[in-house]
Amino acid sequence: RGAEKLLDSITVKYRIGELDEGPNVVTYRSVMAAYAKQGDVAGARKVFDRMQTDYDAGNNAAKPDIRSYNVLIDCWAKSNRPDAPRGAEKLLDSITVKYRIGELDEGPNVVTYRSVMAAYAKQGDVAGARKVFDRMQTDYDAGNNAAKPDIRSYNVLIDCWAKS
Repeated sequence: RGAEKLLDSITVKYRIGELDEGPNVVTYRSVMAAYAKQGDVAGARKVFDRMQTDYDAGNNAAKPDIRSYNVLIDCWAKSNRPDAPRGAEKLLDSITVKYRIGELDEGPNVVTYRSVMAAYAKQGDVAGARKVFDRMQTDYDAGNNAAKPDIRSYNVLIDCWAKS
């Protein structure tokens, strides 16, 4: 909550002219990351939605990016919620659509996929983690070089098998 209070302060200072710039995507993402460390999906989502509203109101510096979505997915993965894998995968689906229709400048990358896999791995769901890994491989094979599986991706699968 402390990071969000600081975000509130930045917003107020910008509105009254004490700051030349308002919060940007990095500011919002940093606050989201504070919630993500706690696995607080609701807190991270609230800040993400606030960033989207700020962007929609004309703050182009607050445009959500793939890193912002990755923080949200990481938050799902770190939460202990039973619906975490599905929540993370729904975000992956949303990213894919938003990228295809031009609302996002970048599509899912290896971090995106690996974080969704981690949500499945935390629950020992090998089939779910493998499904996401296969999706990442297919995306890479289709030309998304940012989705190239790396050693950390394989490590998530190994971790998942260890928990199953």
